[in-house]
Amino acid sequence: MPISFGESSGGNAAYIRVNMPQNRWRFIGDNGEENLDMTRGIAIDIKNVTFGWMVLDVGRREWEPWPSPSERTAKPSDEHKQGFLVKCWLSDGREAEFSGNSYGQGQFIAKLYNAAEKAPEFGMGMVPIVQVTSSTPVAVGKGTSYDLGFTIAKWIANPSVMAAVTPAPAPAAAPAASTDLDAFGF
Repeated sequence: MPISFGESSGGNAAYIRVNMPQNRWRFIGDNGEENLDMTRGIAIDIKNVTFGWMVLDVGRREWEPWPSPSERTAKPSDEHKQGFLVKCWLSDGREAEFSGNSYGQGQFIAKLYNAAEKAPEFGMGMVPIVQVTSSTPVAVGKGTSYDLGFTIAKWIANPSVMAAVTPAPAPAAAPAASTDLDAFGF
């Protein structure tokens, strides 16, 4: 099989990025980049979030997970910051990773985990559909970060578990945009 170098398609995992000041969420996958409609929300497997050391820079991402949140490993370098990695699903079923090492993103993940953990669905292995509703500037040290407001709209069966027991369906056309959470795609 031929190989190629320098192409961005094929084999790269899809991921989600957020511009916190504008509260603009983007999905980046094999077919390029698209803005996400956060009124529909995304499913976030917050129960299985992983923490570790991360470096994010232009063209560079290093990730060294910890054995558990309470078992940190030695910090590999001064460039590494505390970070997280979590699986997410869009309303049409596409899977992506959301990761980051900024203070604001870390606070969002911590607040989401703490809110989700109180729900009975958390213990049943379900994942929340999370709508991010606002982005408020907050002073942190000598700089500014952002506090992301969110709502847990509903809970669904974990798509990872569903995929393990259900054969993948044939690709279908993307559904028309809707704010009806009952049609979240799972």
